Amino acid sequence: MSRPTALFAALFAGSALLASACGAPPGAPGAAAPAAAPGAAAGAAGGRIAVMSPSAAETLVALGVAPRIVAVGDFVDWPPELARLPKIGAFDAPNAERLVELGVTQLFTAASEAGRGEHARLVGLGIEVVALETSTFAGTLAAIAEAGRRVDRANEARQLLDRIAARIAEVRQRAATVPRRRVLVAVGHDPLFVAGPGSHLDELVTIAGGENVAHDAASPYPMIALEAILVRAPEVIVDSADNRPGHSRGMQAGFWAAWPFLPAVAESRVAVVDPWQLLVPGPRLADMAELMGRLVHPEVFGATRPEDFGGAPRPAEDAGR
Repeated sequence: MSRPTALFAALFAGSALLASACGAPPGAPGAAAPAAAPGAAAGAAGGRIAVMSPSAAETLVALGVAPRIVAVGDFVDWPPELARLPKIGAFDAPNAERLVELGVTQLFTAASEAGRGEHARLVGLGIEVVALETSTFAGTLAAIAEAGRRVDRANEARQLLDRIAARIAEVRQRAATVPRRRVLVAVGHDPLFVAGPGSHLDELVTIAGGENVAHDAASPYPMIALEAILVRAPEVIVDSADNRPGHSRGMQAGFWAAWPFLPAVAESRVAVVDPWQLLVPGPRLADMAELMGRLVHPEVFGATRPEDFGGAPRPAEDAGR
């Protein structure tokens, strides 16, 4: 069976959200909790860090600890400060021997049922494992605070969270002045996977003055039939399902051109964005909310810009606001 875009799968594989999206039964085990190695001092300054997940990488760089990071996971290609660091495997299967060779004392990763066994092994080797749950909006905010505590940057984390909260509050306030538009956020094609309730994308749609057409789905990232989309008639489609290099992006029908009778297609309100713009929850949540505002209500938030559809994200810039 097809799965959501590779980036989406890398971000959320092993979490309760992706398990539900891919057909795991309700009530399947959820995310791993943070674990500390015996004798490890959580938050001790100066330790050597490995970071396995894109969200954790952006968070740590935004908190100012990039110089302490000595290795990254296979899907961590950004921020630029981390681009040349050694790759040490998938988020749920880091190379333990290499971590020991590099003198890693802390490993930041995505909360994952699939990674529990390997994480326990690392704890046994004296490495503090911090497994952050970022698959929900609230979880992402809590993860920023937890990361700050673990790297002795609690004050910086609070300041970052305050900035995020202030910007998101402004988006909410502006969006409250206009009627809500029906929005579909696609994260996978063939079959179609979309953002549903409980996902950070669902929350972003609401903040930006939209109504997620999949708000009543049974899982945060459900597979949806085209017939259901036709009935729900989205007025805006945000498509983040393709992360192939060079893939055309912008305000264009793209994959959806075959259904010109959809209101979003008929009214030229289909936005094809790079998955990195919306699928990596972390310090850029406020950027994402503002982008969603431009996509859903350009009459309030202004027209989209070229950088809205692709290119490198900017968490370090946000950290300085």
